Amino acid sequence: MMFFKLWKHDLDYGLLRKMIFYVLLGFGQAFLFCRGFSSWAAAMSSIPDVGELTETFGNHLLYLFQGIDEYIPSPDEPFDFPSMWLLVFLCGNLLTLTYPLRDLEGIGQQILVRSGRREYWWLAKCGWEIVSSFGYLLMLALGVLSYCLVFRIPIKAEISQRLVEVMIGWGLDRSLPQAEVWLWLLVIPLLLLIFLNLLQLLVGLVFGPIWGFAVNGALLLLSAYWMKPFLPGNYAMFRRSIWVLIDRGMVMGNGVALLIGESLCVIVVGGVIFHRRDILKKE
Repeated sequence: MMFFKLWKHDLDYGLLRKMIFYVLLGFGQAFLFCRGFSSWAAAMSSIPDVGELTETFGNHLLYLFQGIDEYIPSPDEPFDFPSMWLLVFLCGNLLTLTYPLRDLEGIGQQILVRSGRREYWWLAKCGWEIVSSFGYLLMLALGVLSYCLVFRIPIKAEISQRLVEVMIGWGLDRSLPQAEVWLWLLVIPLLLLIFLNLLQLLVGLVFGPIWGFAVNGALLLLSAYWMKPFLPGNYAMFRRSIWVLIDRGMVMGNGVALLIGESLCVIVVGGVIFHRRDILKKE
């Protein structure tokens, strides 16, 4: 089937042959973030009222995807820019920025014409975006795992409740459900990155890749600034989850439904736009 041939071509040229960039970016970020967490945990553990904060594989991932607390605009409290959280997702966008649209120029147009139906090309690129998103976050997780192995940090999945309490600055009224927390850390970031990459592809198709990247950056910043259920980035911040903000936090099920729904909308809208677009106008 032509769709699978195009998809296989994209996975080969757009992912496997560029895997070194995924590895370098994923492992490099993981090392920097893990070093930051180790330094922070050591500094906090030296405070008598805090006590020892244990480092584990699970706690490192929690630190990576913690995000920031809900921001309430106030002259006395400046906006806490979530640089680490933003970098994780924007680097994932950067990896998929230019390759999908290269088939609209030069020899790539011949591939598009020979595919027979434009829908196959579009769906193959969407499938490539999904696999690329998974590959990037997998490299990031493997980088954290490698850091733990090198520095002899326990490879444990347990999330420390005490660590969460120190991060947010207050005690929790209930125990953290370990299985649900792990679903939050694994599922929501993946779904968010898939949506962002698909949105970047759609905007890039219409206005150019730089605009797609800029739209994603603006959307993530808005999500960090405003804690609103319609801004998808809020669901990927564990510190804004219902397990931390019990009375008003984000619910994982709502986030899953929102992100899947938005991704499907992007795929459908992009398919319609691409079907009607004059792709040969530059020849």
